[in-house]
Amino acid sequence: MKQSHNELAVQSRRWFMEAMIDLMNCKTFQEITISELSTHADLGRRTFYRNFTSKEDVIESYLDLLIAEFISRLIRQEVLTAKYCLMQLFILCSNNKAFLVGLNNSNMLPFLLHKWNLSLPHIHTLMSEKIPNFPNQDSENSLGYALAFNAGGVWNVTAKWVSSGMVESPKELTLIIMKMVRFSNVKIARKSNPT
Repeated sequence: MKQSHNELAVQSRRWFMEAMIDLMNCKTFQEITISELSTHADLGRRTFYRNFTSKEDVIESYLDLLIAEFISRLIRQEVLTAKYCLMQLFILCSNNKAFLVGLNNSNMLPFLLHKWNLSLPHIHTLMSEKIPNFPNQDSENSLGYALAFNAGGVWNVTAKWVSSGMVESPKELTLIIMKMVRFSNVKIARKSNPT
């Protein structure tokens, strides 16, 4: 992925990302050509290749922006709870509904999960001091499995939400997950402490 901090280059990148979202809501990602993307962005193919290496790079760049936004939301909070993190994630998803619907239309939501799995260890490292109730892990390996377990559940719920039209509000979806987590904890506690 090419990076540039030049103001014009940053704006061009944004226009390509917006054009990609528009086009993904009309056709599948696979059907979109770089020429069509450039035309839709009102920019030339040369500008595209100065900013990106491929169509996938446009998607990845947009996901990088979303992950950076999620991190900035978490950094502002002194103590992180599961409820707060979920709510911020779902608000971010709701604010980027057109992008997620476009990914879903192109059967590319797994790309999102892959990117999230790559980013989660970094996010956890940045935020670990703010997460008082995160289960202690005895090794990096077990931490990796714990993060993958949590990410898989959250992103499968997100995928279901997106494919169902994102009818529920971020608050409603957060409460649904929090109820599931409480139910799961009660069941585990009952099994480990038989009366």
